Amino acid sequence: MNQLQGKVLQHLLDLYEKSKTFLEINKVSQSFSVPVDRLFPRYKDDSEYDFFCRVNESLEELENLSFVFLERERNGILKKVVLNRDRLDECYKALGRTPRKEEQAHITELWEELCHESQRGDGRLQPLWDYIEVQKERIAGNKNVEYYEQDLEDYRDLLKLAVAALSNEQEIFIRTLSIQLFANSKRLEKLAPRLKALLFRYGEYGDKDSVLEECGIVRTPTYVVMKGNARIRLGSQRIDLSQIEGDLALSTSSLKELRQAEVLGERVVTIENLTTFHEFPSGSDFVVYLGGFHNKVKREFLLFLYKQNSHKEYRHFGDIDAGGFYILEHLKKKTGISFMSLMMDRKVLEKYRGSTMPLTGNDRRRLQSLYDELTRQVAEGTAVEDYRDTLAYMLEQNCKLEQEVVEI
Repeated sequence: MNQLQGKVLQHLLDLYEKSKTFLEINKVSQSFSVPVDRLFPRYKDDSEYDFFCRVNESLEELENLSFVFLERERNGILKKVVLNRDRLDECYKALGRTPRKEEQAHITELWEELCHESQRGDGRLQPLWDYIEVQKERIAGNKNVEYYEQDLEDYRDLLKLAVAALSNEQEIFIRTLSIQLFANSKRLEKLAPRLKALLFRYGEYGDKDSVLEECGIVRTPTYVVMKGNARIRLGSQRIDLSQIEGDLALSTSSLKELRQAEVLGERVVTIENLTTFHEFPSGSDFVVYLGGFHNKVKREFLLFLYKQNSHKEYRHFGDIDAGGFYILEHLKKKTGISFMSLMMDRKVLEKYRGSTMPLTGNDRRRLQSLYDELTRQVAEGTAVEDYRDTLAYMLEQNCKLEQEVVEI
């Protein structure tokens, strides 16, 4: 089968598979056709005679095979191609195409295998279960399965990776996990964009780009960078950070040796951006560099810290924009620690009004969503005001501010 014939049959089968006839809910007989010049605009161009002949020959071959019926004009020009529904099986075989219902059945079997192999009650896999339930509804409505690219083995790998990412308990390198799952060091990288999109949509992640990192799947070891008024103990080694001028970075392996973390002052401060972290005078504070949305390692460090210092005040300093406040909310939700904002208020915006930037449409939508949610929580008594006034000011004055602008 040549390229022209394939294009025609693929188009006709697409029409069929999107129809009520395919769903067996159509009460009248339905035909599936396409004008030849719609598929091939060059067909009626007088200067394209060779192409005209090629199209005629190709479609007449399909007609001779009884795959289609052709409607002709008086001068012999082909007007329309109509699918022969009595030869559907032969059309699929000629294209090497899996019928949609058969494909849907295979996908459903994959989901059943997944539920059988994994514990259905495993809360860690909830985003995947939620995804599957939505896809079942899409199949029932004859809609395409999201993140499926017409390759069952490829899709099986995607689901396998989703299970591994959601159930991962320890930090692991991308290449290492890829080899473990697929015996191929680069396979995970190819699946990563779809996995991030799937988990971000159906899970609770702060940012799509950081999904893998939040699952503990990283390119290089995570370092928790800290400074200020605290003492920590790694194994038998005691370190007094208040006596160090600069900061201390602990890798994932070093953090496994962490036995104690005593905050000497009254406040723990997390900071979104690295430049601001270095410029921030710790004074009596214990300061931790967050680096945007925190990942599993940083979350576990903060929880370890909170367990031993729950009576301290916890603050977060980030960009005064939608992203900055989403990071704060993500931090609160994932750790369960009642973080409050620091220097992310109306007074700061007013002071640096000349350095603010206008909101984008997406900024405005996200800020309004945050404002509405915080308003609801305050009314229910499940949250405090904190930065609600700041959100209102930003929406009213059409402004946002990067953290680096604020002089510490």
